[in-house]
Amino acid sequence: PMTSPEHSLVGIHTAFALGLHLRWKWPIVVFAAIGSNVPDLDGLPMLFDMQRFEGWHRVVGHNIFAIVISSFMLAWTQHHFRWIQWFGQTIGRWLPQLNSASGSANISTDSCSAPIPWSMLLLVAIGVQLIHLPCDMVVSGGNGLSHWEVYPFWPVNDQGFVYPMIPWGDVGPTIIMMLGVIGMAKWPAATRKLALATLGTLLLYLLIRK
Repeated sequence: PMTSPEHSLVGIHTAFALGLHLRWKWPIVVFAAIGSNVPDLDGLPMLFDMQRFEGWHRVVGHNIFAIVISSFMLAWTQHHFRWIQWFGQTIGRWLPQLNSASGSANISTDSCSAPIPWSMLLLVAIGVQLIHLPCDMVVSGGNGLSHWEVYPFWPVNDQGFVYPMIPWGDVGPTIIMMLGVIGMAKWPAATRKLALATLGTLLLYLLIRK
């Protein structure tokens, strides 16, 4: 399935594959993971109104206009307030053992690294959110479920898109990306290569399962 954990993993692997961590350490990876989930904020109505959820989800937040607006907001707040680094420093103070357990990544010291340029934050936020859309399009249907279209040009255009390649509930993508993360933890020096290999394997899996 493509739920929050899977979208987060796509963002993480994308950031690693691009080598962003080599300059901006773990904060840029966390930013990519968080940004990957922003389109799904349109699913919050599920908490109080299922009918509204069915009408809003994959529509209100899954379009290029919402992506651009939310990306500007996400990039601006991170650039000015560095909330990811602040959160990392807080965790480092309360759980200092994580610094020694995190290998090459130090939660406290990496939080004090040079700020990520606003333009880079904006590009990452837009990029991972745009990737979110085809991820939802290709994972659809199955197990008696109907296909759920994505509306990338709403509200200007009401045409929905879906290209089902694997059914909802297929754990293949989750396993592939988790194995990639495990590999990175075991061989941190090969993080970028493993991220590229993981994304390549994921694409190959989609083509084979289609």
